[in-house]
Amino acid sequence: MATNAVPVGPDQKDEEGVQETKTFVPGVGNVTIYIKVEKTDDVDEKTTKDVETYTFSMPVEVEEEVEVTDAEGDPVLNEDGSKKLTTEKFWKTTHFEVDLSSTNRDKLIKALAPFAKNAREKVLTVSQAPARSYTAPALPDGVDTAAVRKWAQENNIKVDGKPINEKGRVPASFIEKYKEAHPSA
Repeated sequence: MATNAVPVGPDQKDEEGVQETKTFVPGVGNVTIYIKVEKTDDVDEKTTKDVETYTFSMPVEVEEEVEVTDAEGDPVLNEDGSKKLTTEKFWKTTHFEVDLSSTNRDKLIKALAPFAKNAREKVLTVSQAPARSYTAPALPDGVDTAAVRKWAQENNIKVDGKPINEKGRVPASFIEKYKEAHPSA
């Protein structure tokens, strides 16, 4: 994204896009600075007030090295014993984001107009939307909470007379009992 932070003087603090920032500098004390946040057109690198971010998708030809396999699916080897590779080309849809002034936005629309005129609008379903992934943060001691839950359920472990929950956070008391029973964990 072509967003720039430009330092400006206090006399410009009331202008559009100017943000006040306060910080402490050792040996100097509290300092107030003013930063003007500007968006720059990614095509012509000009800064204008009408720059906005636009997203679009288009096919892009991609090359990828893949292993050559025989009829049984086993890798074919070179004379030196390494796996034989080949380059395959294919098309994939790539999603782009670009910051454009109204002038360059209009140029893009004009260039795409003959294609857009005959195209159908594509509404993305949830399964087609760009995937978001989540990885649970690892516990500092590296204990696998799924293993703790499974162990507690299989061994009917209870804390304060209650079994471990089927879902949700694994309480620290169960983790401690698991660590006592599995010193190497």
